[in-house]
Parts: sequence; C-alpha cells; structure tokens
Amino acid sequence: MLNKKINSFKSIAYFKKKFFEISDKELKNFWNVLFFFPFSYTYICPTELLEISKNINLFKNLKCNIYAISTDSHYTHKNWIENEINFINFPFISDFNHKISKNNKILDEKDGNCFRSTFIIDPNLIIKSIEIVDISISRSILEIINKIKMLNFTFKNKNKLCPYSWLKDNKSISI
Repeated sequence: MLNKKINSFKSIAYFKKKFFEISDKELKNFWNVLFFFPFSYTYICPTELLEISKNINLFKNLKCNIYAISTDSHYTHKNWIENEINFINFPFISDFNHKISKNNKILDEKDGNCFRSTFIIDPNLIIKSIEIVDISISRSILEIINKIKMLNFTFKNKNKLCPYSWLKDNKSISI
C-alpha cells in the first residue's frame, strides 16, 4: 500500500454543521491526512482530536487537509461533535459501509471498527506514510506534522533525503 495510489472512495462527511459528499477526487493537489479512529464517545479519541484542533493552523500552513474517519455513521459524528467535542475544526468522514477501512486493510473484522491508523497522502494521491497503533495508545500529532514537513521536502526535492536531524538543522542527504 505504501507508495501506491489510494483506492477510490465516496462517502458522507460532516463539517461546520453540514453534511456533504466527499470522494478521493477532493483530495487531489493537496497533502492529506486520513486520521482513522476506532470509536466515537471513547476516552483516547477525543484527546487526539483535541490536539489536531489545537494544531490545525500548522496543518493549514503546510497546505495539508486532515480528515477524521471512523466506521460510525455521519449522524453519529454530527451528534458527537455538536454535543461533546464541539472544538472540532476539521471534517469527519463516515466509513459506515467499511469500504475505506477494508480498502486500506485496517478494518477490525471482530468488531467492525477501524484500527487506530494514520495515512499521509501526497498531492498525487500517493500514500506516503502509514501508521497503525494499538487501540490502547494515542498518536503524536506533532510527529504527524513533522512527517508531513519531511515528506513535503522530499516531494519537492526528488534527489534529497531527510535524516533524523533534518527537522533541527534542515541538512538533507543528496542521492
């Protein structure tokens, strides 16, 4: 899946008190993060979603869209956002039919929810990073932002690599 084009999808999203249809076509020409979370109304997910909301300008400055995705319905997303997590400032996509999760091999067949996963997609819709973590731990939003910075740099500079220290000194490796 890594370095492959994302599978085509179409679903219903919720943002700014509105439902709308979204597909992979809307992701073209932007960096995108697909932020899969397993359950609405849980303990860890709101902490991650709050950190995204607090750092939304960092994503915007990188010309990166972020979408939260779960197998909950778009009505569940609406209810949760409006009644409990009203700090949300990015769209939620419903994967109620499990197509997106199945296509990305992150559907937990036991309970019908997606794994806690993060996909970073480049402007050509190529998957550049995949992270899947155990349901019991959270992801680092700042680490996701750092990955986007490095991937964006290598996207623009085809013969350059980002070593561990790149975020501190901007010294790349030429190939």
